[in-house]
Amino acid sequence: MTVFDWRSFGAAREARLELVPDIVRDALRVLEDVLDELNHACTFTLSEGPLAGDDVVASVAALLPDDCRVSRLGPVSSWLEVTRESLPGLFIPWRPEETWVRGSPPRELAEALGDWTVALLGRLWPHDAQAWSVTVECRGRYEGAYVDLAVRAADRMWLLHLGVTD
Repeated sequence: MTVFDWRSFGAAREARLELVPDIVRDALRVLEDVLDELNHACTFTLSEGPLAGDDVVASVAALLPDDCRVSRLGPVSSWLEVTRESLPGLFIPWRPEETWVRGSPPRELAEALGDWTVALLGRLWPHDAQAWSVTVECRGRYEGAYVDLAVRAADRMWLLHLGVTD
């Protein structure tokens, strides 16, 4: 894939900050559709809310579905690394194999959308923002596999949910 710094792209660099969360959500929806295959459905969401004082667990729990709770928060050294490793790599369908081989047009599109999303998140979150991996426990169904990342930026708590059900 051609290396391109999406942070330098005018649409990322110059987007009004109040619109960036919605642009991220749109990019995540498109990435879901690109990665959607028979028996492989991705759910990617970005939620935000106010901090509940200094209570990180309560702040994250408020962003989860009603039947879910935070089972564990584990600090991560870099939200950027976790997100780059996850999007789209952890969610690439494994069938049909020839469609998703490295360098194929669908794979390059998915990787570009992942890079675009990470560049936009960089507008919302400083590189050194506090971040946690979130383990979720639900009474109902959640995702078969997921990466949930909570990020504290200024006076906001953000939850990036990247999930797949096979």
